[in-house]
Amino acid sequence: MSAPAVSPVRRAYCEGPYGQVHYRIARPACPPTLPPLLCLHQTPKSGFDYEPVMPLLAMKGRVVLAPDTPGYGGSDAPPAPIGIPDFGHAMAAFLETMRADGVIGEGPVDVMGYHTGSVTATDLAVTRPRLIRRLVLVSLAAYDAEERARRLTTIERFPVPRPDASHVAELWNLMETMHDARIDLDWKHASLAEHLRPGARLPWGFRAVYEYDFIGALEKLRQPTLLLCPQDDLWDVTHREAHRIADARLVELPGAAHGFLKLDAEAVAARIDTFLKER
Repeated sequence: MSAPAVSPVRRAYCEGPYGQVHYRIARPACPPTLPPLLCLHQTPKSGFDYEPVMPLLAMKGRVVLAPDTPGYGGSDAPPAPIGIPDFGHAMAAFLETMRADGVIGEGPVDVMGYHTGSVTATDLAVTRPRLIRRLVLVSLAAYDAEERARRLTTIERFPVPRPDASHVAELWNLMETMHDARIDLDWKHASLAEHLRPGARLPWGFRAVYEYDFIGALEKLRQPTLLLCPQDDLWDVTHREAHRIADARLVELPGAAHGFLKLDAEAVAARIDTFLKER
């Protein structure tokens, strides 16, 4: 018996609150039987990170969507920095458009978030509980008010464009401290390109996270949640604040860091699929 075909990842655009939204989509070979999965990326990346797992999750019988949030990847930017509730509104509007266009059907969806995406996914689940069925969160940038205020005062530490292009090397060196040791150079280069795309908007997503009471939102979360915890820059805070989630399953991924969705695609996709199928 031959293995089921793996759906390719396609790219498209639709309209959103701030202009065009660029998104990636993977569809099952047959009509979907499972709720759609919305994948929300980290700052300052895009849906690029999800490409390795999207086809593997789609082949199980679901539509998988990975939009670039406003101002990142290929999506148009708002005129000024926006907050996490605004990102949540934009992603809810994106789902409405997907329904109107017949890409997905009625009913709740599952959502996966990565770093900033985890914050937006949680906001969606708390403010629109009928929309979100289950969550998969990769790490928790869950800081108390004092730490968030401190981080806001140092927001300018993130490299933004300079005439001599020194920000490129600075950004590369910063990323090297966070990469999974197993990841290849080609992936690093493609990842750098995604980091550079927002230009001076790079810190906007971080600002949104630091201005948002993520701990308070986690305490209101009631949906079943799979919390993946790679050994990245949020390892400690994720362990410290995971108890805030009423119905959470913490899965440690020691030794894994940024790039693990490509390196461990099959194992991660299988774990996510199993969790999302539970009743």
